Amino acid sequence: MKKLLLIDGNSMLFRAYYATAYTNRMSTSSGIPTNAVFGFIVMMQKAMQIIQPDAVLVAWDAGKPTFRHKEYEAYKGTRKELDEDLIAQMPLVREYLDEIHVTRYEQEGFEADDIIGSAAKGSADMDTTILTSDRDLLQLIDPTTKVLLMKKGLSEMDLMDEEALREAYDLSPAQIIDFKGLMGDPSDNIPGVKGVGEKTALKLLHQFGTVEGVYEHLDEVKGKMKEKLENGKEMAFLSKELATIYTQMDLPFSLADLTVESHSAADFYQKYEMRSLMSEEKPQPARQYEVETVASLDAIPFADPDSLLFFAVASDEPFLEQTLYGFLFPQRQKAYYLPLENASRDAAFLKALQENKQLETWNAKAMMHLLDRYGFPVPTFAEDYHIASFLLFSQATNMDYLLEALQVQLPEPWRDLGKKSLGGFTQERMVPEIAALAMQIEQKKLAILDQLAIEDMQDLYQNIELPLIPILYDMERTGIHVDEEKLEALRHEYQDKMDGLMERIYGYAGHAFNIDSPKQLAGVLFDELHLKTGKKRSTAADVLEKLRDAHPIIDDILEYKKYSKIMSTYILGLARYIHGGKIYTTFNQTMTQTGRLSSSDPNLQNISVKDEEGKEIRKVFVAPSGYKLVSADYSQIELRMLAHMADEYNMIEAFQEGVDIHTKTASQLFGVAPDEVDDHMRRVAKTVNFGIIYGQTEFGLAQTLRISRDEARAFMAAYFASYPNIRQYMDKTIAFCEEHGFVETMMHRRRMIPEINDKNYMTREFGKRAAMNAPIQGSAADLIKIAMIKTSAALAKQGFEAKMLLQIHDELIFLVPDDEVDAILELVRTTMDEAMALNVPLKASIEYGQNWYEAK
Repeated sequence: MKKLLLIDGNSMLFRAYYATAYTNRMSTSSGIPTNAVFGFIVMMQKAMQIIQPDAVLVAWDAGKPTFRHKEYEAYKGTRKELDEDLIAQMPLVREYLDEIHVTRYEQEGFEADDIIGSAAKGSADMDTTILTSDRDLLQLIDPTTKVLLMKKGLSEMDLMDEEALREAYDLSPAQIIDFKGLMGDPSDNIPGVKGVGEKTALKLLHQFGTVEGVYEHLDEVKGKMKEKLENGKEMAFLSKELATIYTQMDLPFSLADLTVESHSAADFYQKYEMRSLMSEEKPQPARQYEVETVASLDAIPFADPDSLLFFAVASDEPFLEQTLYGFLFPQRQKAYYLPLENASRDAAFLKALQENKQLETWNAKAMMHLLDRYGFPVPTFAEDYHIASFLLFSQATNMDYLLEALQVQLPEPWRDLGKKSLGGFTQERMVPEIAALAMQIEQKKLAILDQLAIEDMQDLYQNIELPLIPILYDMERTGIHVDEEKLEALRHEYQDKMDGLMERIYGYAGHAFNIDSPKQLAGVLFDELHLKTGKKRSTAADVLEKLRDAHPIIDDILEYKKYSKIMSTYILGLARYIHGGKIYTTFNQTMTQTGRLSSSDPNLQNISVKDEEGKEIRKVFVAPSGYKLVSADYSQIELRMLAHMADEYNMIEAFQEGVDIHTKTASQLFGVAPDEVDDHMRRVAKTVNFGIIYGQTEFGLAQTLRISRDEARAFMAAYFASYPNIRQYMDKTIAFCEEHGFVETMMHRRRMIPEINDKNYMTREFGKRAAMNAPIQGSAADLIKIAMIKTSAALAKQGFEAKMLLQIHDELIFLVPDDEVDAILELVRTTMDEAMALNVPLKASIEYGQNWYEAK
């Protein structure tokens, strides 16, 4: 069966524009914007690679009015005016399609959806795929038609067929129209039934099948929902009609006209200066750069003698296991390679490491580990282009995405370098690939630094991120001691508990089975014990929680799952990373969009402190004899940040006076005096306080507290009445993000949030929550980094032996000699409390002990 690819032109161009408008603002040297066209081409090429179509059609909207506007004048009436930069690129993308001889079509009175629907239904003898980010087109799915649905950015796609649609929504393709009929679609201004949202619409359709079915069985609907449906009947049927794609257009071309052939777009790429796309039509860039092997640094003709940019040629493994082959020095059109055996005896290179003040690389911390392991002097680097690039593209927490954002082109073999079947990491294979990366970074480095200055992140980069690198390097190199006997004792203890739980579970079931197998567990629970199940037969913990009262087996299964997770993640998981009695974690500066450090190999930031079993794991991390572990943790730092950034005087006053903020909030929420606040009231207030930071909705708060939405709404209303500036701050932050596509921390760290203007309601709501949280969480992340830098400097200045070992969210862990404990407690408290000047006092809680549990 031949393959047909139908592309929703407007949807794809809009997706490309908003995915890149605030992160990759491309334009030609003459100022013509090209980011949307570039993104469109990238998405289209990826779809072509996935589908390998025989025929392609790109459909476009022709503009107002359509037959839907005649039915409902306000259709799409809420759409905001398009950005001028987007409008300017519409003819460019059509020019590109003409260049590669791909048919494009639009027709007045109809939308691109109708063209696609008519083409799909008229091609029942072809295997048809629709490329779009518009979920409306899911209604076209049938045995020969699938939808390739864009999810995020330029690269994440889901292939939706009938089975995938049913798994995602438990709906048939035809029911997508009924779904829109009931809940409407704000992006198209389709009204739906007032008061019916996504959850209710799905429930009604699961029960009654269609809009018609709902109204045929209206007497079976109870309460206010029946009244809403009665009042909204006319709009429900109108909305269903508006959402229905017309599939009977008489299209003026045959499928033969859509046949796709290979046509070069090199002239187009050159005209609009899309160099990375131009390179794809030529030999892979890794082979374009000449690499010369040298015996000494003196043999390299440096374009800038005061700056030394170099890259390690090494295997891509954890720093304790990496193999170093040598170093690459990119210089304009040529890369120079200094093999390890030459570098280790090269006086010029050794002198540069010891004396050069302007050393530059892609990943400074990784380079420092390699130099240390192979006996070289370990310098401090003046530039780290990985971190600099990440600050510009904070959404690119994956290396592939970051290089894509930088328009750094790497050849396909790059993905396979480590495969043993292809030879693995060898010097011969690595040198040309690293050279390709090195040469392109060298060409872009000044533009990267210039853009940091333009976006006001130079101070963040120079005074926070760069000084943090040697501190993290030292922490990683030092590691933390582990009590292996305690870890082994916990393994036996937890295995015994799991064995006991297993026997009880088998007793309830009447036979042995694999409890860790979702399929076997579902069979026991839903087929043999006949517990109530949803259509997905899920055995996830949150589903089982709702079945606790249905059968005593559930409590034991949940307990077993808890111990099983602790065993696999912590007991056995940590044991794999012990080297010489220590664990050496890696701290990552480029893995979270908010700027928080993350920990990996192993991840020490996910060790729970919410239950005793998780806390027991902390007893495994110890100080050797003659030392103590000191733990310093910022108290309620995100709430303090919120009070300062929102300039919320009531909250600021509470912190300044040392009043417990949760008690104060409880007093406001429940209308009682502070001394009348009980534990329950304080817990509710604490949930509301932290929920506000994370953009929690009334529905979310109701679920968390297990109260009604009316109660949740009342709590939130009381909260914002008590702290009015917080509501104003949140509203301003969302409005700023909607206009600019990003939010900033106090130190101008940016988080790009393209979701804020997404067509999908749920995606937009996620964007709003992220916009509210990122400046607060990001500013707290910047604060802890500043505290690390100042504390490290104070320890060095005063000559203490104490060392910083770990950073876990808002907590710092130090290894301190017994005779320094009192002095370090005072030093750390002072530096952390004075790390940043805010309208509220910073407060670090500090404890110490022989292990992490005691210190916490």
